[in-house]
Formats: sequence, C-alpha cells, structure tokens
Amino acid sequence: MNDEYTDADALELLQKLKTEVFDDSNAELALAMGRPVSEIDAWFSGDEEIDEDAEMKIHGLAQERLGEE
Repeated sequence: MNDEYTDADALELLQKLKTEVFDDSNAELALAMGRPVSEIDAWFSGDEEIDEDAEMKIHGLAQERLGEE
C-alpha cells in the first residue's frame, strides 16, 4: 500500500465515487472497478481491507471521474 494513503482515504474516495458518479450503486461501482459486488460490499462494511491494486484503481477513477487524486 502506498504510505501516502490510508484505507480510510481510499474508502472515502470510493464512497465519493459511488455517490457522485455511480448513482449510489455498489453494482455500478463494482463494474467500473472490475471487482465483484460482494467485495465492494465487504470494503464498505469493513469486513475486508482494500488491497493495493484496488487502491490504485480507486485513485485512478477519482482522477478521471472527479478530477481528484
């Protein structure tokens, strides 16, 4: 994991993407992330940590879709 970011940062960006870009839909977010909906659900519930690859994808989507890093 990049030391610059924490799971909380990634989760906050993920929530922002979900709300602002993907109509508050875990299914649409999962499709964009290339991950199963169950994994997205587990991240939001705190049952699973966000892995490094997913973190990179979250930050990439945020840059692309929200104009953020």
